[in-house]
Amino acid sequence: MKTFIQIFTIAALPFWLGGCSGGHGHDHSHGGHGHGSHGDHAEEEAPTEVTLSEAAIKQHQIEPLGTVKEHTLQPTFSVPARVVFNEETTAHVGTLVKGRVSDMKVHLGDTVKKGEVLFTIESPELGQAQNAFLKALDAEAAAGPAVVLAQNNAVVAQAQAEGKAAEAMLALAENPAAEVEAKGKLDSAKPALERAKDLLKSGRELAAKGALADSELKRREAAFETTAAEVRTAEAALAQAKAQKARDLASAKAKAAAAAAGLKAAEAQQAKTLSEAKSALNTAQATVATERNRLTLFGMDEEAINTLGTKRTLTPHYTVRAPRAGTVVEREVTLGENVNPSQPHLLILADLSRVWVLMEVPPKHAEGLETGQNGTLVNKETGYRTLAKLDYISPLVNLETRTVQARVELNNAQGQWRPGQFLTALLPTGTGASKTLAVPAEAVQYVDGQPTIYVPTKKVRTFKARPIAIGPEIDGWLPVTKGLKLDEKVVVKGSFVLKAEFGKAGAGHDHSH
Repeated sequence: MKTFIQIFTIAALPFWLGGCSGGHGHDHSHGGHGHGSHGDHAEEEAPTEVTLSEAAIKQHQIEPLGTVKEHTLQPTFSVPARVVFNEETTAHVGTLVKGRVSDMKVHLGDTVKKGEVLFTIESPELGQAQNAFLKALDAEAAAGPAVVLAQNNAVVAQAQAEGKAAEAMLALAENPAAEVEAKGKLDSAKPALERAKDLLKSGRELAAKGALADSELKRREAAFETTAAEVRTAEAALAQAKAQKARDLASAKAKAAAAAAGLKAAEAQQAKTLSEAKSALNTAQATVATERNRLTLFGMDEEAINTLGTKRTLTPHYTVRAPRAGTVVEREVTLGENVNPSQPHLLILADLSRVWVLMEVPPKHAEGLETGQNGTLVNKETGYRTLAKLDYISPLVNLETRTVQARVELNNAQGQWRPGQFLTALLPTGTGASKTLAVPAEAVQYVDGQPTIYVPTKKVRTFKARPIAIGPEIDGWLPVTKGLKLDEKVVVKGSFVLKAEFGKAGAGHDHSH
C-alpha cells in the first residue's frame, strides 16, 4: 500500500470586532430593524466600514499603517511551481534482508530522531547468516590447535632423537675402545720385543765366547719367545679390533643415513601437514571475516556480532532505524507484511522544516534568470506568499515539458508549505525597471476577484475597503494603476483580518434582516 501524508496547519485567527458602522447604521442588537423587518432588506446595502478593537489592532500588527510610495520595479512573469520534499534532507528507508515485519514502531506523520527504531523484521535469512557465522567461528577455533599440533609433530621429534642416537653411535664407531686398547698393548709389546731380541743376540755372542752360562742364554731365549708371542697376540687383537671397527662403522653409518632419511621424510610430512593446517586456518579466518561482513551488511553492529559469538544465541530480528531525523511522510509497509531488498523503499522520512519549490520556466525566460535573484511564490488557495532566492537553475531543457527547472528553498517551520501543493511563481523578466506607485502584495486582498485595499477613515480604528487596479506582482510589490494616491495610508499587515471582518459583517447584516 502507498500512503502519502498531508501536513495540515490549522490556524485559528481570533478576531475582535469593536463595532461595525455603515451608511445605514447596522445594529447587532436588532433594535433598529429586528427580524420582523424582512420586507426592507432588499433595499439595504452591506456595511462599508468596519471598526476593530484595540486588541485586534495589536494582535495582528495592523498599525503602523503603510504609506503609498513610488517604487522602481522590474516586470515579472509567472510560471507554475510545486512544493516538493527537500531531497537533501529526505531518506528512503528500505530493508537489506528478506522477512516479515514483526513489529511496527512508527506511523504516518510521526516525527522521529536519528537512530530511532522504525520497525523490526523477522528474517530467516538473517538467522541463516548468523548460524553460518557461528559455524565459521567453530571452524576457526578447530583450525588453530591443528596448526600448533603440526608445529610440534611427534614423528619429527622421534626422528630427530633417532638421528642424534645414530650420530652418537657413529662417533663411537669411529674411535672404538677395543682398537685403542689393542694398539696400546701392541705399542707396549714392541719395545719389549726389541729389548728381548737385543739381550738374546748379546747372550749368544757371550755364550759363544764362553762368557755366559747356558741357563742365562736359555732364559733369554725364553723371554724373547714370550715377548714375540705377546707382540703377535697384540697384532692379532689390533687386527681384530680394526675389523670390528669397520663393521661397527658401516652399521653406524647405515643407521645414521636411515635416521637422516627418516628425519627428512618426517620434516617433509610436517611441512605438508603444517601448510594444510595453516591453509585451513586462513580459510576459516577468511570465512569468519566474510560472514561477519555479511552480518554487518544485514544491519548488525560490531557489539551485536560479538555478543552473538559469545552467547551463541540466534536473534534473527532485523531492526530498521531512522538514518536521519524527520517525519514519516510515506509508509508502504504494514505489520505482518513480507518485505525484501528489491523494494525501492518501505518508508520515506523527510525534514519538513525546509522544502523545495520547483518551477518550470520556458527557455526564453530562463536565459534572463540567475541564481540569487528574488522570486515571489503565491499559494492562491491559502493566500500565503513569500519572497525567496533562486538557488538552482537547471542547465538542461526537460525533453517532455520543454521547460527549464528552477528551484528555491523555503523555511517551512510553520508547515504552511505542503509538499504536493501547486503554486504560482513570479520571476523577474530581466527587462528594464520602471517607477510606479506600489503597495506590498500582502496589503491587497481579493474580494470576489476584485483587488481590494483597506484604508483608514477619520473614525478611530475604523477602516473601509477600496477597490483598486493593479499590475502583475514584482518582487512582493503590486503596481497600483488606479485607486490610490501618493502618500496615502493603507493597511499592510493584517489586511486579511479586515477582509474576514467585512465578510462577517456582511453575513451578519444579511442574517439580521
